[in-house]
Amino acid sequence: MRVLPLHRDDPHDYSCVSYWVLGENNTATDRNTLIDTGSTDPGNLWYFLKEMARQPKGIGKQAVEQVILTHCHFDHIGGLPAIDQQFGPETYAWIPAGQRPMPTHDHQAVMVGDQAGLILYTPGHSDDSICLFLPETGILFSGDTLYRINDHLGAYPKAYVSTLERLAGLQVQAIYPGHGSPILQNATEFIRTCLDNVHQSLIQE
Repeated sequence: MRVLPLHRDDPHDYSCVSYWVLGENNTATDRNTLIDTGSTDPGNLWYFLKEMARQPKGIGKQAVEQVILTHCHFDHIGGLPAIDQQFGPETYAWIPAGQRPMPTHDHQAVMVGDQAGLILYTPGHSDDSICLFLPETGILFSGDTLYRINDHLGAYPKAYVSTLERLAGLQVQAIYPGHGSPILQNATEFIRTCLDNVHQSLIQE
């Protein structure tokens, strides 16, 4: 499986890191997947298309066959209309979105690239947050659910505590977040450290 981060470094365009996931051998059963679509800026789409043109996508296959939205904040969903117009993909999101919305529920199985994945409902950052977990390789696409919590000075809703406890129980080998660089070493320890700091923080009802 190939995971290709897509992020246009533009100080005038606030956008998440999107991830384009392809199968290693580009077979007919692979599902070319875009995780989050970035901002509304037209340059975002052109950047995506330029990067996609460089990679083999499989004979007769669309570059983007499905979209998975980790949540519906503007920097993660803004580019969806342009992606819809270009590719017409199926879209998985906790709140239905896109021209071809797909039913989405917790622990839903979905093919991503050439691996079986699970959509996990992970509220806390937002009420509609989801993560995508690939058990075969231990890859977690976390959107904005996971970020670096280095102290216990914050305040967090109970739902977020439950989400971190759930993620800490997975065998995570790598985290691909919505902002910042991937965490490719000690990923489970990273989650547990965040959870420890949250446990010592103010928990809101």
